[in-house]
Amino acid sequence: MGRALDLAPRGARRRRQDVVTSLDLTDSVPAPIGPVRVVRPEVDAPLPEWPFMLMIAWLPLWFVLGLSGFTWIIFAAPMAASLVRRRGLVLPKGFGFWVVFLVAVGGSVFSIDSAPRLSGWVLRTGYYVAVTVFLIYLLNGKEGVPVRTIIRGFTYLWLATVAGGYLAFLVGDLGFRSPMAYLMPAGLLQNELIRTMVTPSFADLQDIIGFPVPRPKAPFPYTNSWGSMLALLTPFAFMSLTDPRVGLSPKLIRFALLASIIPGVISLNRGLWLSLGIGLVYAAIRFGVGGDSKAIRNSFLALIFVALLFTITPLGDVIVTRIDTGHSNNDRFELVVDAIDGTMERPVFGWGAPRPNDRHLPSVGTHGQAWFVMFSYGFVGAIGYVGMFATMLWRTRRQPTAVGLWAHVVILVGMVQMAFYLHVPHQMFVMMAAVAVALRLQASTLGDDSFAHRSRLGS
Repeated sequence: MGRALDLAPRGARRRRQDVVTSLDLTDSVPAPIGPVRVVRPEVDAPLPEWPFMLMIAWLPLWFVLGLSGFTWIIFAAPMAASLVRRRGLVLPKGFGFWVVFLVAVGGSVFSIDSAPRLSGWVLRTGYYVAVTVFLIYLLNGKEGVPVRTIIRGFTYLWLATVAGGYLAFLVGDLGFRSPMAYLMPAGLLQNELIRTMVTPSFADLQDIIGFPVPRPKAPFPYTNSWGSMLALLTPFAFMSLTDPRVGLSPKLIRFALLASIIPGVISLNRGLWLSLGIGLVYAAIRFGVGGDSKAIRNSFLALIFVALLFTITPLGDVIVTRIDTGHSNNDRFELVVDAIDGTMERPVFGWGAPRPNDRHLPSVGTHGQAWFVMFSYGFVGAIGYVGMFATMLWRTRRQPTAVGLWAHVVILVGMVQMAFYLHVPHQMFVMMAAVAVALRLQASTLGDDSFAHRSRLGS
């Protein structure tokens, strides 16, 4: 018998073909008689949410396993795979600064002179590539990775950071060899950064103000990382309070905000106090200029509460004592001078990595992201890195929503921290997420042209 004829009109047959082509591969479609037609998945399908949530919300688990320093790169791989399949990708205006920074990082490899420094250079370069993918992924997230999902993931991490502050009080400087430490080759463990990440601890017991204080670390490798991240993540808590679609209990967020004050003070992180304080004051001014009476009232009440807390508890004395014991300021100043002098020796692409000094101080280039990128990647790298975030801070300034304004504040807090905190690796991802949230909200509400032309990668 011959094949049955399709007696439908030609237009109807064409429409039926289009329907079959647009179906997802998982749909059950009767196989047509004749040559089998391969149906490609829709290239504009929503990006999956799971790589983002595993990277951010599950970080405490990766910390315990000794993987927290590597999951940024691991989960960027499926993000990159999803992006490659897309027809077009939006990039933010000003992204050229970041390209300049990446070029400087690549050029700095010629200054690497030892295997441990090379392993550190490779790891940091992996972070830079991963955070680039991360930014592009969140900018193009659309309904697959909506803004509320980004806020929820980083609010989970903020809650874990607050909990880590209290773990420092409970277990002190307890440390352990993670499973990753047993699997890591001995040669890689010679690098201080890698060794620290695979042998985590919950606090550093330090006598800075006349008596030992457990300075929190978990779920991050250093006490300064904990303080820096608490400051950067706190605006995400305010975003969760502002947008009920995030889905977190306002009572839980308010309680955690109050609870975060105690470990925030006991951490003795002056950079945390300064950067977060500047961010909160800036936010209050912006809300006041915008006529948000509720935000102004809440800011005033919060200020009164914090003032009373510091007055009637020992927390105020701890802050005053810490400010008075500024013996580390001279060391930091010397390290900054060393970083500038070292950059003048290799001004284009820098030294590739921090270097030890001969005065028993920490390595040159480890006390502040601005000095780190300048020393490690030269003036070219510094212009690219600082220029990128300065441009994003300027481009996200016109925020018509409270959530967008808090995202803008995160970028400001990160810019302030450049003078005394490193951004590698955790802080970079928080700042890039804030850039994505602020640009997406600003573009959707104001319709402003925040993005460059669509790249044809993955078309």
